[in-house]
Amino acid sequence: SSYDSTWSSLCSAVVANREGILGIVGYWSLRLLSESTARYCIWPKVDPHTITNLRQRRLLIASVTFWALHFFIKTILGVPNSRRSTNVSFILWSMAQNTSVLCLIHVAMTSEGGESALSAPRIFNSINKFGLPVFFVSNILTGLVNLLVDTIHSSNEMAMWVLSVYLMAVCGLPLLLDKIFDKDKR
Repeated sequence: SSYDSTWSSLCSAVVANREGILGIVGYWSLRLLSESTARYCIWPKVDPHTITNLRQRRLLIASVTFWALHFFIKTILGVPNSRRSTNVSFILWSMAQNTSVLCLIHVAMTSEGGESALSAPRIFNSINKFGLPVFFVSNILTGLVNLLVDTIHSSNEMAMWVLSVYLMAVCGLPLLLDKIFDKDKR
């Protein structure tokens, strides 16, 4: 009957796209957790004179906490990381990685003179300003690499060339856009 055919088609569509459908929940959770962590660690509402040490301390605490939670979920409970299903182990691993990198960047940027030295490098500001085009281009380039290069069987040298060209393109685009649109403001 028509009802069975419609139900069967709907089930087939859901099964064919289950990773994307399930991933929405995981990536949305990752985004919300990232924003909450940023509000707590990077943009706390405190006295501006004490913010550098507070940021550093909170980023370090967040990093250690996410690594400990990831270790517990993965090792003790036995839940492997899965980017495909965007499970809790993957989310905690992503948060641990990102807070660790942010903590190291913060240390590097503030090690030479406190908060006054905390102006972000131009590449960071450019990527923040042109995030959507960078996202689209990086995804298109990833697809092109996957179509054009046999990455599984590539040598280490070839892999380094592909990564280098990819990173130059992805980092060069926001800098180029920043230069073009900054010129328009003058």
